[in-house]
Formats: sequence, C-alpha cells, structure tokens
Amino acid sequence: MAQIKTTEPDDEAQEILNTWRIIFEQKYSEELDRFALYEEDVFGFEVQWKYLKNTPLHSIFPNNPIKSLELGNQVIREQFQTRNSRTRPVIRIIGFDDEFSYLLEDVRTRDRGRLLSFNCIITNLDTPMGWLKRSQYVCNQCGSTWSVRQSLARERERSSHCSMCALTYYEEMKKTEGKAKIPPPNDVSMVVEANVYEDIQYLELTCPVMLAKNCDDETKNPLFHYLAVVNDEYVGTFSLNQEVTVNAWVELDHLPNRDFAMDTRRVFIFKVHSIESGFKE
Repeated sequence: MAQIKTTEPDDEAQEILNTWRIIFEQKYSEELDRFALYEEDVFGFEVQWKYLKNTPLHSIFPNNPIKSLELGNQVIREQFQTRNSRTRPVIRIIGFDDEFSYLLEDVRTRDRGRLLSFNCIITNLDTPMGWLKRSQYVCNQCGSTWSVRQSLARERERSSHCSMCALTYYEEMKKTEGKAKIPPPNDVSMVVEANVYEDIQYLELTCPVMLAKNCDDETKNPLFHYLAVVNDEYVGTFSLNQEVTVNAWVELDHLPNRDFAMDTRRVFIFKVHSIESGFKE
C-alpha cells in the first residue's frame, strides 16, 4: 500500500489560505454560486487586484506566486466542491495598479522575476501543445509515492531513489559497516498514467510604441517581437493583431534551436498569469 505523507501547512501557508477564503466569501460569493453551474473542465476565475491590496497577499503574491496561486486554487476548488461542482477553476488576477505597468520595449534582464503589466499586440501564434508539469514516481519496494515538479522547456528531472527506503538502507549500512543485506533504495518507477500535463501555447508580442516607431522608420528596421507562453483556458483563444493587456512574470529562456546548458545567451520569455482584452489606460 502506498504511504501517505501528511504535513500541516506552515504559518505563511495558513495565512494565505485564510486570506483567500475571506476574499472569496466576502467578495465573490454570488459569482461562485453562478459559476458553479459551468460545465467547462477548466476556466479562469478573475479576481480583482484591489481585493488583495489590503491583505497579506499584497506582498506575498508578487514574491511567491506559485505558492500563493496553488493555495488559492485549492481554496476556490473547495468552494466549488461544496457547491457540488466538478469544474476546475484557475485564479486569474486582473486590474493591477499602475505600479505594475511597463513598456515592453523597456524590459531588461534586471527585470527578471518581476510581475509586470504590458499593453501588447499579438503578432504570431504557435501551435498549441502540452508539457509534463509534474511527474509521479512509486517505490517498488515499499509502495511510497511522490511527485517531482518539472520546469517548462528544461530537461526532465528524474527521481532515482526512494527517500523512505533510503533512511532504512543508510541506517543498516552503518550498523553492518557497509555490508547491508537489504537492497539499495533505487528500485523506483515512473507512474505514467499519474503524470500531470498542461496545455500551453506560445505567442509573439509587440507593443503599440514599438509598432508606431517601426511604421515611422524610413530605414524599415525589423520590428522586435517578444515571446510569451499561456496555459490552460487561454490556449487557442487569441487571434493575430489582437490588442490585449498581458500580466506576466519576466523570465529568461535559451535561444531558439540552441542547447540551454551549453549556451549562456538568453532571450526574454513572459510567463503569462492573466490577459485582459484591450489596452490598459
């Protein structure tokens, strides 16, 4: 039987969970009742940034977005489950303050890791695809299971041993001075059917300022484009030349068709959190 590991949330996690519960109960109770009738498998549940401003999430979310969103999505799915809905909503925060606004042409490597808001024009759409977001492993000796979080466009991280069996193995090695008769803790297998995949799509973006400069450029220098990646319900929903407000984290990626490990050069990629129709004023 697989071993189930249970841990209590840390203080910050409890604070995040409580904050999300208060926001949904006080600000979005009616929307939750209405959206619980949706039949879509995945859809974006939009939350206004102003409701996070006077809460701990105001500082936690920009600095620790993965933890904040995972716990927030846990809370909102619990809200849907209490309403007897099987829909899997995804939190999309919109309406960011002007402090997040930035010009696409001004982005530099010093902005890596920042959550910024851009007025953008979509200039190209790539084919939708899927990627391995989380891989699942099982120990063939003790039956313990665990997951390994993967990184987009990086070499897949592999699990080589069971941490539970490793403790017993190393203790036995100490007692027997390296002559343990139990097998090493490396009899593990990937549980392919339990792997978690996510739909993604790459977009190319430019901004109105760069487009205007290019139109007025008599030398006709090429127009710069920046790469962005969207996931879940955003995949396949956009069109060429569409005007949007993109709220995304600035990251760096390897050059196209180059090996990430061997080449030190990097290009910008925007990990999109949410997209709003039209330009932000």
